[in-house]
Amino acid sequence: MRRLMLTIIVVALILSTACSDNQPSTTANPNTDPSQTTEKQTTSIPESEANGSNDTDDLNVILDRAYQQGEVLYQLGLFDGVSPTNYEPNLEGAMNREEAMKMIVSALGWEPSLPEECPFTDVSAWARPFVGRAYMNGIAIGTVPQDNIFGAKDPVVLQHLLTFYLRALGYETTYAYENAIRLGHLKGLTDGMKFSEDYLSRYHLVLITYNALSTTKLNSARTLVEDLVSEGRVDQAMVEQLGLANAYKYQVQRDNGPYELTADTFDTEILSEQKALVLFYQKGSDLNDNMLQPFRNAAIALADIAKVGQIEKDAAGDLLTEYNITSFPSLKLFKLGEATTLPAVPETDTLVQWVENN
Repeated sequence: MRRLMLTIIVVALILSTACSDNQPSTTANPNTDPSQTTEKQTTSIPESEANGSNDTDDLNVILDRAYQQGEVLYQLGLFDGVSPTNYEPNLEGAMNREEAMKMIVSALGWEPSLPEECPFTDVSAWARPFVGRAYMNGIAIGTVPQDNIFGAKDPVVLQHLLTFYLRALGYETTYAYENAIRLGHLKGLTDGMKFSEDYLSRYHLVLITYNALSTTKLNSARTLVEDLVSEGRVDQAMVEQLGLANAYKYQVQRDNGPYELTADTFDTEILSEQKALVLFYQKGSDLNDNMLQPFRNAAIALADIAKVGQIEKDAAGDLLTEYNITSFPSLKLFKLGEATTLPAVPETDTLVQWVENN
């Protein structure tokens, strides 16, 4: 009987896939969902690739971890489980697409949409606000969008689940789908997990969601959970207590990026620091605009190592002459007031490494 049921499920999957759109979109807001195309889909991942090691934890150990991590998510208000009053996650139960959307939208701290903003006709009433938000934010567009079909009751496979999260982290729609397994592994979304079955259970979703809290969005140095704290979605003290985020020496810098300096604040903010990095920049330059985001990410990454500030040309006054600033952008590293010039403004990782080593 089990073999017969498995055969029926496989045939159903093949027929469902064959009926979906053949052409994945190449834009950030496609009209079809590439995760449901007839391209070859990866529904499992080798254990060595999923774990990044030869981890031999059995299923019971993984389930124990999932229940512990699910309770953390529950305490943070990011996971409801199946009970409105108690932590009853039912992690070994099956999971379909609309159930996955509720979990993902909640974990990302997104406000549910109005029910009427969900365009799909096959979505349950309770799930419409969550699927609607996922649709509006571009992480899930539907299996047959021209017929307003979301595929709400379809099972979720690994590639789909990772695609949803990768899109939420800022990866372009088709790129996220086509590289879901590789990117999920590189971003740490599948750390400590094993996949041998075609369809995922709720505990897979919990493990991936928990891992996602410590991942960074594309072109950002802040973690997802830090963004949730900044947006007031979760409590900073609880996040620190649960070990999901640290308190930094320059917490304001970690939260907001580099300090904005002036000639009047420069001495007190910079010269007394053990180590400080300063960018002298000029507004309105394309070159500067391209440099400011990597520099901001470097400031966030260095929040426990160095105070990082930026000062606009018109606000620098006599500092330009004092420190021989003749071109923009210019970088200087100060160590107890002694300045060292960095000839160019590198990418974030290179800049962070240079500050750490000097």
